[in-house]
Amino acid sequence: MAAQVESATADLHNEFNETKPRVGPYILGKTLGTGSTGKVKVAFNTEQSELVAVKIVRKDFLDSKPNLRRKVQREIAVMKLIEHPHVLRLIDVFETSSHLFLVIEYAEGGELFDYLVERGKLEPEEALRFFQQIISGLDYCHRRLICHRDLKPENLLLDKDNNIKIADFGMASLIPPGSLLETSCGSPHYASPEIVMGDMYNGFKSDVWSCGVILYALLTGRLPFDDDNIQRLLNKVRTGIYHMPSEIPEECQSLLRAMLTVEPEKRITVEAIMRHPWFLSQDPPKYPDVDTDDLLNSATGELYSEAITNPDPVILQSLVALGWGDEESLRLVLASSEPSLERVFYRQLEIVSLRKDSTAANETSEDGHDGTSQGTTKPFVVPRERPNITVAPRRQSLHERQPDSETSTDGLQRPLSGRLGRKQTVGAEHPQQEEEGDKEASEGPQQSWFFNLRNYFRLDSSRARKHRAS
Repeated sequence: MAAQVESATADLHNEFNETKPRVGPYILGKTLGTGSTGKVKVAFNTEQSELVAVKIVRKDFLDSKPNLRRKVQREIAVMKLIEHPHVLRLIDVFETSSHLFLVIEYAEGGELFDYLVERGKLEPEEALRFFQQIISGLDYCHRRLICHRDLKPENLLLDKDNNIKIADFGMASLIPPGSLLETSCGSPHYASPEIVMGDMYNGFKSDVWSCGVILYALLTGRLPFDDDNIQRLLNKVRTGIYHMPSEIPEECQSLLRAMLTVEPEKRITVEAIMRHPWFLSQDPPKYPDVDTDDLLNSATGELYSEAITNPDPVILQSLVALGWGDEESLRLVLASSEPSLERVFYRQLEIVSLRKDSTAANETSEDGHDGTSQGTTKPFVVPRERPNITVAPRRQSLHERQPDSETSTDGLQRPLSGRLGRKQTVGAEHPQQEEEGDKEASEGPQQSWFFNLRNYFRLDSSRARKHRAS
């Protein structure tokens, strides 16, 4: 497959020329796909001579869909807190008067979903390699108190060397230790029983369940819980009854059962997964340059205990988008002399902003790349809302909702040839269709108003080169 990917990548390189539409230093190419927030195009970075992917979102669509706007905001803020070889990297953000452009790492190998459908099922050794990489990236996220909440093969991408890249953090949430979530989200086939039942749930334990479903799919080419009828499907998830094929190695069966345990308090943790005999039956990936410390263990000392009386408004908006309250309440907490997780995350975002390329904030329009000649637009106001982390009365469960509700499986593909089928994320908006052509890039890009990420949260050049080299 590596040779096929290299050939396809070479063809993409050849298709870019000066007649193509451009966003900053990026020449746009063909459309790779369409998701819940817009379409994604491949692009060529003329400064680094590399391919990237550009997610294009209509701003009027975001303005008309507050939930979708928060999803995009959350995805950007979360991705800037993460730097790991198995997590998709957000590189840059641009805008025009009508569109938002998110420049992300290009995963040449496509979705793990398509890779699996093409093969039907994987040998245990290959499945374990993918699984180890998924858990490595997820462990990194969990150590930073980030749960994904929408893990599935469609959101796991492959690079040219067939390495996993965890993508789509639009449903992700930051969770203080001991806190529970209440929002039902994700894909029903991969959702944990506690989410299906509408209970308050531990996001980290729910991610483990989803990984168990993914591992089962890798080994069998099928899903452990599946049905044409949404209510029967959700009942299967709730009871946790599934068939365990005898050809799955015995130690792997043990791990699957531990991950697909209905009671979340009895479900295995990511740390325990990484110590499991089957997980260690072949050497797991090691990344000495990746910070593997728990966020709270490393977030000590005077730096994090100092009161913050004059917070940066951009970082403050990021905390709001991540679900930590409104600006007024956050200002009070940050200015308090009492230790707080809000201050920990503020400092983490501040550190990210200090790593930006020192020249990014001073870019000029000499080469026409900053596009500011078209003028600037008003800052994107982050909507004020209650934090995602709440303690509230029990909400209606997925299991109790009617088949024609937002969780309906209408439009979901049945498993191909009795195997895996593409599954839709609950609560995901359906994008408006773009007009043909590339009008979204015709106005010329402007520096991003979206959290001012181009100035505040851009990776510096040396750090980006180091990431590519690894």
